[in-house]
Amino acid sequence: HVWLKGHTDFGSITILWSQPVAALQILTREGKWRWVRHIENALVVNAGDALDFLTGGYYKGTIHRVVKPPEDQQNYTRLGVFYFVMPDDNVKLVPMAESPVLQRAGIQSRCDDSEAPTMEQWRKARTSAYGQSELENSKEKGVEQEVINGVLVKHYN
Repeated sequence: HVWLKGHTDFGSITILWSQPVAALQILTREGKWRWVRHIENALVVNAGDALDFLTGGYYKGTIHRVVKPPEDQQNYTRLGVFYFVMPDDNVKLVPMAESPVLQRAGIQSRCDDSEAPTMEQWRKARTSAYGQSELENSKEKGVEQEVINGVLVKHYN
């Protein structure tokens, strides 16, 4: 019943219209999948990989998946409108170390700054790997993983 397994988006944020037909779920810190509740005329905003890179992990990518709607909603038409936001292609995805907020919170880089990809490299690597990579089982239950541009990327079942 999972249409698109759990993942993070590769850009900085993804904006989508809230829909009355349930299909989007997020993974909570406790490891539970929860429906994204519909709010009339609202937007849903997911943080993505680029924001995670640029904030040194201060903003984590939202792990989400798309599943078959509940039985009572399966006959409704579902139309998704998405806007994927990302930095310019030439932006190197390194933490903004000069930020006082990040300095206080502590920066957790996903890779060494010298190895960090540009947005273009990350976008192309993530999109070209989709459905093509051999995923390895992670030590975490229900998680598969791959390494893209030297960065560990997880997929959640």
